[in-house]
Amino acid sequence: MHQLKSFIKDYDTVLLDLDGVVTSEEVYWNTAALTVWELLCSERYCGTKPLDVAAVSTRIGDIRKKVFCHDAVIKTVKKRGINNNWDLAWFVVSGALVLDTRDFEEVFCWLCALPETPTELCGAVGTALREKAGLPEDEAVHQGGLWRKVQDAFQEWFLGSALFPEYWGKPTIQEGKPGLTFGEEPLVDKEKLLVLFSLLAENVKLGIGTGRPRIEMQNPLVRWGAYGYFSPEAVVTHNEVQRAQNKLRETMPELVLTKPHPYIFLKGIFGDTVTDTDLVAGRFDRERCKKTLVIGDAGCDLLAAKAAGCDFAAVLTGIDGLNARDYFEKEGADYVLHDILELLDV
Repeated sequence: MHQLKSFIKDYDTVLLDLDGVVTSEEVYWNTAALTVWELLCSERYCGTKPLDVAAVSTRIGDIRKKVFCHDAVIKTVKKRGINNNWDLAWFVVSGALVLDTRDFEEVFCWLCALPETPTELCGAVGTALREKAGLPEDEAVHQGGLWRKVQDAFQEWFLGSALFPEYWGKPTIQEGKPGLTFGEEPLVDKEKLLVLFSLLAENVKLGIGTGRPRIEMQNPLVRWGAYGYFSPEAVVTHNEVQRAQNKLRETMPELVLTKPHPYIFLKGIFGDTVTDTDLVAGRFDRERCKKTLVIGDAGCDLLAAKAAGCDFAAVLTGIDGLNARDYFEKEGADYVLHDILELLDV
């Protein structure tokens, strides 16, 4: 008979990152690679020729190896605390435009030489786009015009050209994309995962803190029969983060609430009982945070959890796999698990 590991009794709330913990990031990395390829090759963006969607879709593996230098770019970006695949694609597209090259090894070297903190890195990329690539300020800045083109192309690849307008509220730019999201399966055994979620839901408030838009978070969990185990007020996605960020930027224009900022996990703990202004200002009951366990696979998850005052369990199912153990132990993870199913005491 399954039961939870004894240390779960120390917590009243458990918050999960999604990608790299429950869902595989492979689909997202493939989507990001296709986005880079389209932005640089298609005449609809920065290229000179029509995009052959069918042909490109058969070369996903090769394109990802080329664009991300056998995933070295992905690992480097994640180690700098950035877990957003729109940013990942934007960095590579930007480097290619700044250097006027399609040599992705050269782009990788350029990225490695940029500042390491997320804010400084994004700022440096925006400055380079303006000064070296000649883009106007509103196109060059992080989350500016070029970034939004990357975001739209990414979402078309992920959702598919047919569903993109329905879920994203914009007209389709490139027809024929099939949608990479519909083949998603959990990283671990599905039946055991559902047992784990059921036990957690009986003992703690179970929530999610993910950079995915809400519809992309819901789709696989609903399909697997898992979504009902999560407390609605503890599920925080890109939509909630973006909404809070846009509102608070009226008085704090430089504010960025994506991980490694702790907002996403604080919102999962307190829901609407504490205002976003108070969460950002640090006006909340920190004792409640001590009773929360965050589970993630990346450095930005750990940094956000610790900044929120939560304990952190690392799972070794992210991009670095078992090699991430040393990093998490060095950075003070409270638990290091092979995968999320190690929360079960079989």
